[in-house]
Amino acid sequence: MSTTLDVKMKIAKRLVTTLACLLGSNSVYALDWSRVSGELLFASIYTHSDSNLYAQGNPNLEDPTSRNDNGDKFIATPLGNINYALDDAQSHRLYIGTSRDDLAVGTLAFELGYQRQLDSGTTFDLAYLPTVLPSEVWADPYTMNQAREKTDVDGDAFRLKLSNISSSLFSLDMAYARADIENDQVTEDVLKRDSKAYYIKGQYLSMLDTRSGINYGLSYTLHNAEGKANSHNKYSAEASYFFQSSKYAFALTGTYTHRAYKALNPIFNRTQSDNAYRLFFAYEYKDLPNWDNWSVSTFAGTTKNNSNIEFFDSREWLLSLSLNYAF
Repeated sequence: MSTTLDVKMKIAKRLVTTLACLLGSNSVYALDWSRVSGELLFASIYTHSDSNLYAQGNPNLEDPTSRNDNGDKFIATPLGNINYALDDAQSHRLYIGTSRDDLAVGTLAFELGYQRQLDSGTTFDLAYLPTVLPSEVWADPYTMNQAREKTDVDGDAFRLKLSNISSSLFSLDMAYARADIENDQVTEDVLKRDSKAYYIKGQYLSMLDTRSGINYGLSYTLHNAEGKANSHNKYSAEASYFFQSSKYAFALTGTYTHRAYKALNPIFNRTQSDNAYRLFFAYEYKDLPNWDNWSVSTFAGTTKNNSNIEFFDSREWLLSLSLNYAF
């Protein structure tokens, strides 16, 4: 969630390689293949980002008030997931990959996890999110009038999710994440970016009829950075409408986020405060003639961040088309 879209795309590219290694190991052949299920998505993704912090864009800044137009990027990448049921009733399973539920609301995360369906109706979900490939950021994003250098970010996360708690349609999602900047060259200690984050999100599902409903969500993130000017509290409100039938399904998600930073940024002599707005649409068509288990889906989204410091204003767009195979 704190990683950039470009990094998430890199992580996703490793999914099929990782799965191939697992399926190619000798121990896997002893498994009961009737318990294996999953989905592969062959996706093409177009992105556009205008942000001074986007490390794949223009390394040169002329002044602190400018914003880079980083242009277009096209990515072809595999996504998907594999599940293995640990019992005949399929009440608990192991999984690896990207969750379809996360993709429907615009979250792309690679997970290794365990899920258990409890007698109360609660679904218990514990996952590890490795940094399969390191992220890249500017070593010093505030460098002016010369090319900025890139450096890697390493990190990982743990996630615990309780869904439909006691059949109440209420869910709770919690996570812990860390991020380490390999060569942080910012000149002020208060701007250091190594961090730990604690995340909690409550969701309630309101069914409108048997095929449609709205998911309401509220979340809080405590982001503790080594530099107090990068530490912040993050509050988000989200609503997602979905509809599904035998032939097609779609979801529309809107999110508002406020970030309140804890200390003055000495570069701009101001304490940062952000308001971000996000709209995401997902659509899948399943009724392909003579193509059993295949479907076509598209994702489209935009995010706009308004900051009281113009340097941190940003805009992002995403459009994806994929061919999917379920097994």
